[in-house]
Amino acid sequence: MNRSERRRNEKKSTSGSSKLSARPLRASMPAPSVEIQQLIAAGKQHHSSGNLSKALEVYKHILAIDPKQPTALYLAGIALHQAGQHAKAIECLQGSLSIFPDNPEAYNNLGVVFNTTGNTAAAEECYRRAIALKPEYAAAYKNLGALLASADKLDAGLECYRKTVSLAPNHAEGLKAIGEILIKQQKYDQALESFLKARAISPTDADILTSTGIALQYLSRHQEALKLHSQAVNFQPDNDRHWDAFRDCVAGMSFSSTSDGLEQSLLALLDKQDMSPASLMFPIISALRHRGEFSRLLDNADKAIVEDFPIQDDIKSLSQITLFMRLMTKVPVADLRIERLLTNLRRALLSRACCGEHNDQEINFISVLAQQCFINEYAYAVDAKEQEHLKNLKQKVEGLFAQGKTASKDLWLLIACYEPLNTMPWKSQIPQTKDNDEGAAVYRLQITEPETEKTLRKSIPQIADIEDATSQNVRAQYEENPYPRWIHTSHLIPKPVKDVLCAPPLSFKLDDYTAPENSETLVAGCGTGQHAIQAASRFANTKVTAVDLSLGSLSYALRKTREAGIKNLEYIQGDILKLDKIGKQFDMIECGGVLHHMADPLAGWKVLVGLLREGGLMKIGLYSEKGRPDIIAARKFIEQGGYGSSAAEMRRCRQDIVAAAEKGDPQLIQLCMRGDFYSLSPCRDLIFHVQEHRFTIPEIATALDKLGLEFLGFETPTPQTLIQFRKENPNCPESLQLDRWCRFEERFPDTFRGMYQFWCRKPGR
Repeated sequence: MNRSERRRNEKKSTSGSSKLSARPLRASMPAPSVEIQQLIAAGKQHHSSGNLSKALEVYKHILAIDPKQPTALYLAGIALHQAGQHAKAIECLQGSLSIFPDNPEAYNNLGVVFNTTGNTAAAEECYRRAIALKPEYAAAYKNLGALLASADKLDAGLECYRKTVSLAPNHAEGLKAIGEILIKQQKYDQALESFLKARAISPTDADILTSTGIALQYLSRHQEALKLHSQAVNFQPDNDRHWDAFRDCVAGMSFSSTSDGLEQSLLALLDKQDMSPASLMFPIISALRHRGEFSRLLDNADKAIVEDFPIQDDIKSLSQITLFMRLMTKVPVADLRIERLLTNLRRALLSRACCGEHNDQEINFISVLAQQCFINEYAYAVDAKEQEHLKNLKQKVEGLFAQGKTASKDLWLLIACYEPLNTMPWKSQIPQTKDNDEGAAVYRLQITEPETEKTLRKSIPQIADIEDATSQNVRAQYEENPYPRWIHTSHLIPKPVKDVLCAPPLSFKLDDYTAPENSETLVAGCGTGQHAIQAASRFANTKVTAVDLSLGSLSYALRKTREAGIKNLEYIQGDILKLDKIGKQFDMIECGGVLHHMADPLAGWKVLVGLLREGGLMKIGLYSEKGRPDIIAARKFIEQGGYGSSAAEMRRCRQDIVAAAEKGDPQLIQLCMRGDFYSLSPCRDLIFHVQEHRFTIPEIATALDKLGLEFLGFETPTPQTLIQFRKENPNCPESLQLDRWCRFEERFPDTFRGMYQFWCRKPGR
């Protein structure tokens, strides 16, 4: 089963109104003949065993004998719906009701079919007629509740579900649905209570476990939530919803201990191909720090490494920590002590290369280290002695290939720990590697994929020449350092935009918003495609156009998009200032982390507003003045030190910043706690950028007013931030939200440490 099929099945399995009842019609109907009774019994037997075609064959035979046989019409309607023949199902069910109009089950099932076809008004009428005929009909109340809740009539839906549970106290699905509505209403304690009741009835129901875990997360009870999410993914390992909830829970945690069970769960999560490892990196490190052997290695990371340092034991110990080894192949590991340990081990391995070949375990470690160094773009410091050793090693390998000999794998892998293989003149002479070979991943990462990107960049169209001086400088930066380099990103279950924005934690008020059936989305400034891919998979029925200045970034993005099999996403090279030449408008525009790099952010923002249809939605990301004191301090440090932006200069600057932080500089200590500090492209984007503006919330308010945009709300790094804000500002009018957020940020200046990310809307239809 492929991913899209799995998601469709998950959607069906969680749809509260998709179940049909195949109960026989009421006994008050005239009894059919013995022959018809026997045929009905045979059809129902086929039906219950899942043989729909055979069941339908029997029902059609009955109707050939008696076209107005109500039971056969009723059962055929159910089977036809299950077979996806909804129009015929409606015809049969209506036919049954025309003969026997007092059948509540038939009305309920007809409502289900109408709901499936999108005729919610007819479905609601059917459910209500079923309830009128049978006031204690729990299933009809449940279906009506699901319909009303999906139409954002939460109070009415809640009332129906509560009626369901009052009629059927052990109705776990109804209790779960009550909890889901209470979550939407931000009544987390009450939601948890309902989920716990549902769990008591169905303790192994994975959906209930996940929902209970989510409620616990909103209440900041992460440890309890983690246990439930772990159970859910064990019960249903192919269900993306459970894994997504598990990831979201882990991403907000810092572990105070570790265990084999925890590490296995984190490893399983990390190995999910559609999960973003960046969100898991800090929690994983926090867990590993409590592993005895790993902690010992970190404690010894500061010791001087000499050429004859016995590294075999350290490498053996690290190689046995599977979670750490896998983490190194997925994401830049952002930890000073780990960086120091790996820098020392790399130096020692290089010095030993002159003394003979490395053993198999060391070769495997070198391969993993080469992947990590490539991913972090060779951020680790290199001293003069290392440079000399590296020069000699490169000459040795080049000489061997020139003589027609093969350089041993450990030698070229070790070079790959310092410089990318695709820059080596002898790259074509590296022997082809098998998929399970230690060098295979390195070869793919450092040779195959960059070569693919070179080819792909020729296929990317350009809107217009990039003429603005600041745009040219920014493009040059990202051509040298495409940002960010990533391996995997999360792919989300597609949902209608209104379902995403109106659901917790955002819970925006969009009662008057009607999304187009098929929408156009623009991602302005897509970089290496991570966000564009998420946008393409986050919203249902949308086509995404992603634009960026840098062909290097776009070719990376295009390669990753093709690898992911995403079809609703296209890339274009262009400047935001020239996007009016794109020739179309959009229903939604996302522009995160881009406008503040323009000479005049408001000018770029104005262009985007012009491309947005009336009533359209826009997500903007801007740096916060209050959230970046460490960045301001770092940029001052760079200016005073006269550092350049070459790779060597960035490495030198990083080491000097670390030294200043270790002497107690509070802002530089904070800087060293940012993940972007540990890879060259993100580091350049973070503190070396050629152009940077920072904003305050009053400035955002002024810009929104000038541009004629309605503020909808912030996306905060954690749901708890939104919960706290709403708790302090209950029933806050939309007109006062920005003012209240300004006060909130004054109290909690780290709230927007990353950047402001907020949604707004263009007035209109």
